[in-house]
Amino acid sequence: MVLNDVIIRPFEHGDFFRVSEIYKAGLDTGIATFETQVPSYDDWDSRFLKICRYVAFAKNTMVGWAALSPRSKRECYRGVAETTIYIDPVFHGKGVGKKLLQHLIDESEKAGFWTLTAHIFPENTASINLHEKLGFTIVGQHQRIAQRNGKWHDNVVLEKRSKNS
Repeated sequence: MVLNDVIIRPFEHGDFFRVSEIYKAGLDTGIATFETQVPSYDDWDSRFLKICRYVAFAKNTMVGWAALSPRSKRECYRGVAETTIYIDPVFHGKGVGKKLLQHLIDESEKAGFWTLTAHIFPENTASINLHEKLGFTIVGQHQRIAQRNGKWHDNVVLEKRSKNS
């Protein structure tokens, strides 16, 4: 069942407690991130750009969040960012991720980003499929790029060019 009443708004500092709960659920899957613990607010805040941070609500409950992190500090990459998106597991398959990621894409283009990337565990087929549905293409796969709990993992690399670039 697709939810039609999803409301998306910019992230506010007070949202972090619920954002961290949703992030923790992603951590617990073992295929969402190399992180093994939810960061403090300050660490989380320093990882993501101050613009293009969004939270999604359904039935008056925060059910997901998305943000961009910089590709590089170098000026030539100012329009390139990496997507991050997490959805409460109770709301998987209900269209929340699609609406939230599409919103992130649209707002990133308004903010002047020309390329978005995603780095996803190959086992996370739902996230790969979501990104592909919204125009991301697989450009490669990093082999054994990093370890999580002492085990090496690959990352599928996807990108989406802005229609304005």
